[in-house]
Amino acid sequence: MSEAPNANLKISSAVLTQTLNELEEHLQTMERAYTQSEDIANQVAQSMVSAAGTKFIAKIENWQRGYRTVMAEYKDLVDAVGTTSKVMTDTAGEADANMDLWSGDVYDVLSK
Repeated sequence: MSEAPNANLKISSAVLTQTLNELEEHLQTMERAYTQSEDIANQVAQSMVSAAGTKFIAKIENWQRGYRTVMAEYKDLVDAVGTTSKVMTDTAGEADANMDLWSGDVYDVLSK
């Protein structure tokens, strides 16, 4: 009976790991786009000195601020998931260890 909750935790952990891996891939794509946006902003600043160029650079900088916000929140998410995963793993291990202490005699005592 003690294996079912632990198995569910392992399945949940696997799904969570897969989701985080997919998110990490997406964020790597965003990081490449961020680097490209810096290059584009520099090129525009050097070659397009005009109101349109200034507005375009402002839009790039706005996107970059959004990117930095997303990355900060992603870091917070990864930290929180790591903490949660550790707690879940520790709890599952403790539950398994404690279940080994229970015997049929204890169940008889509790049922009275």
